[in-house]
Amino acid sequence: MFKELWKLKVPFKIACFAWRLIKDRLPIRVNLRRRQIKLTNVFCPFCGSSEESASHLFFQCSKILPLWWESWSWGQLVGAFPQQPRQHFLHHIGGMLQGRKANRWKWWWLGLTWTIWKQRNSIIFFNDSFNANKMMDDAIFLLWTWLRHLEKGFDVHYNQWSTNLREGFLSS
Repeated sequence: MFKELWKLKVPFKIACFAWRLIKDRLPIRVNLRRRQIKLTNVFCPFCGSSEESASHLFFQCSKILPLWWESWSWGQLVGAFPQQPRQHFLHHIGGMLQGRKANRWKWWWLGLTWTIWKQRNSIIFFNDSFNANKMMDDAIFLLWTWLRHLEKGFDVHYNQWSTNLREGFLSS
């Protein structure tokens, strides 16, 4: 699994972030409390109703789950929705797709989880508000910029890419 992660040609800080997420080593409130750091608030900054763990923040939160559901609809994916970071990543790198399609799904997983993390930090440290549409737009734009640099011959304009995501994930 980690060989696959390190083979992806994404910025090193994002690969490190993903490694830490999969290993449950991010400074998330549950992990901080486990290290005996006193916190005034242990709840998810998005929904405010559950304790902030990696599983909840990235894959179970009622505010985040629709982002994953939407992206699964682009690829017409079905099945059980993994809730642990490791299983979720494995689901995205599994043998369901090959070649360019497989790489796009791996990059998408990295892009969306990175965007979720950045939004979480903006809320906590800068008192931003939650905006699911902005998060999805930011993740889509991030993936598009990676595709422009990582895939030979990828010259699709952003507006065309972002309005035809199903085609972008299903085409070779």
